Amino acid sequence: MAQDAGRAVGRVRGFAASSIRVVRTRLELLGVEIQEEKARVIRDLLIAVAALNLILCGLLLVAAWIVLSTPAEQRGVVLGIIALVVLLLGVIAFVWLLLAGGRRRPLFDATVTVLKGDEDALDKTVP
Repeated sequence: MAQDAGRAVGRVRGFAASSIRVVRTRLELLGVEIQEEKARVIRDLLIAVAALNLILCGLLLVAAWIVLSTPAEQRGVVLGIIALVVLLLGVIAFVWLLLAGGRRRPLFDATVTVLKGDEDALDKTVP
């Protein structure tokens, strides 16, 4: 009787240890995904800020060059047209940014996929 109880306790401990290893592995995977997402967001943000600054400086210089190249009586009209074009391009870029956000894979996608696989495997073993 004592041997059966010892075996049962051993099996429960083994199952608990296996469960803890599975949870630990999944948490490690989640941690890796969080680090990758953080690095990607920081990189994308830095590149976007640099690109935006360069584009703005370039647009300002091009607009100044165009305005100074036109006769004085037409400068107001040219400046207005440039302003409208820049605003239109800004709206297009904003809409593109909103649409591009929907194409990104969901956060923690790999972790959820692995957990679903675990769930399916456990469902198959239960009679």
